[in-house]
Amino acid sequence: MGVYRGSETHLHTPCLQTGMKRLFNSFRVPMSRIVLSAAILVVSVSAQPAQAEQQPDTLLSGTIEQLLGELRGNRPEYEADMCQLYSLVRSLVLPHFWINKIVRIVLGKHFKEASPEMRSRFSDAFMEMMIRTYATAMFEYTEQGLVPPPPEILEMDEVAGTALLRQRVPVFGQAPVLVDYDMRRTTDDHWQILDIKIDHISLVITYRLQYGHMIRTKGIELLLYALEKKIEDC
Repeated sequence: MGVYRGSETHLHTPCLQTGMKRLFNSFRVPMSRIVLSAAILVVSVSAQPAQAEQQPDTLLSGTIEQLLGELRGNRPEYEADMCQLYSLVRSLVLPHFWINKIVRIVLGKHFKEASPEMRSRFSDAFMEMMIRTYATAMFEYTEQGLVPPPPEILEMDEVAGTALLRQRVPVFGQAPVLVDYDMRRTTDDHWQILDIKIDHISLVITYRLQYGHMIRTKGIELLLYALEKKIEDC
């Protein structure tokens, strides 16, 4: 598949700031939760097993009502116990991300430098942080009564096993936010998400830039500590 480059846009470009600000203002999520609070937009990830005959758009949109229905029907329970909300979202969403590949891309050259134990800790902490940020953002977004439409296929190559889907997420009083899903078909014929782009800005590459700077200046152990500290309450 070659080297994944996503969008080589720096974290602090005006384009990224504008897209993120529109999302966070809508979701009422603090700006300090950079970028992957926008994982709210994965609300359409299917809870069904990814089967070879499923198209990626079907996979993503298949259980929107199931997920939203769960939140509507049991909102007081999740509001009282966020750990239960995280568990729900983890079971529905996590299987549909190509975790190993995402971790390699985010760590970049530091992946080879990290020990197997460090890679495992980073993978667990990073994906759990994503899930929790997503769960919180989705919970707040759905409280507003907004329902994101299903994604549409923009590009698809059956032979190469690649697909690009777009979702136009409504935001009160503004133009919809464009959310692109970069998907790959794995060797076992499962479609999985490799990256999400918000208004054309790659989340995976953004985190690579952010974490790469921290690893270079403070070391990977401090990054691991910071990530693990965020998820120690459940």
